[in-house]
Amino acid sequence: MTLKKITPLLSLCCLPVSQAALSASNDIQLIHQFHSEIYTEAQPVKAFVDDFDKPLTDGDSAFTYNVFELGMKYKGFGIGAQSRFDYLLAFDPDTARYTHTEKNDLPFERRNYRYYLRGKQATTNGVFLSYDFTLLDESLVITPKFTYFQSTHFQDAVVDGTIFADEIEGKLQTEYYFSKDILFKSFTPTENPQGDGYSFDLTFSWQITPDLDIWAAGKDLMYETKYEGAGFVNGFTTDIPFTEREDGIDTTPSVRLRTSAYDQEIEYTFERDARYYLGVNYRINNQFSTTLKARKYIDDAFVQATVSYHFGESWELFGGYETHSEALELGIKTRHAGISVKMDNPNIDDAHYVNLNWFLNLAF
Repeated sequence: MTLKKITPLLSLCCLPVSQAALSASNDIQLIHQFHSEIYTEAQPVKAFVDDFDKPLTDGDSAFTYNVFELGMKYKGFGIGAQSRFDYLLAFDPDTARYTHTEKNDLPFERRNYRYYLRGKQATTNGVFLSYDFTLLDESLVITPKFTYFQSTHFQDAVVDGTIFADEIEGKLQTEYYFSKDILFKSFTPTENPQGDGYSFDLTFSWQITPDLDIWAAGKDLMYETKYEGAGFVNGFTTDIPFTEREDGIDTTPSVRLRTSAYDQEIEYTFERDARYYLGVNYRINNQFSTTLKARKYIDDAFVQATVSYHFGESWELFGGYETHSEALELGIKTRHAGISVKMDNPNIDDAHYVNLNWFLNLAF
């Protein structure tokens, strides 16, 4: 698996539904949301996916999270359809340097490069069920959400070891499970694996005072998919032995792999790490409010400060800056709809982070 195998996405972190919308629990509501987010540290998004030909920047991760949901809500119960595409790639910075050197025909250093890649990708389609528990005179709302889904496409891989310069020397160990073999390109199952899975999320929102509220969320607190007929490649290459001769040495790699060739596909359980969100909103006066929010994905933590301008009955124009991604966000929303865009560079060719989000919450 190479660094360019990540597929692009665009996301935006949780535009929380307003308390006014949440309080409309006696109405039938149409609920819809779309989040799409991409972050690539070592290269801008386009270069990361294509040629890895931009100047190399420091970093050890890349990810994309995407979700599309459409459903209904009645008296706190929510039900609907969901489609997701997620990809997480963690790597050693030395792996990025090796890939950049190779892709751009640059001279290799005569040394061992640490080669480490961990990739998780899945495409799922399913249904969700949620319920809003209201406590403390409806100032506190706790919402568990359960999603059941099916999947026919996934990747779960770890490659770890060393490679010496541009020569076939070193040792690597791989543990790789998949629906399509994009690493060796030889062991794709004849039929797509069939996967059934579930995820569990938990969110809460607490209106502490009329001017102050906090909210938090845990996404994929539980996540598991069991695939029938998954392909796999597990094994290692040893340090390459050599034999001496008069004008040099001969080297022969020692490779031991166990694969799913010849109809040896297996049942495999795919799991995903949780993501965490936290936010604090404070209404300064009738026209202005401020928000401080944070989120954490594996080893990446993002903190954002946002200022909102309120106008009309319920309109809100907001903008903010986020650390780590160094991205600026602009958006507009009401209690029933909202849209936001966040990027670290308006030129997509130079952007490492792109994030798009919208939601609808229409009462009937």
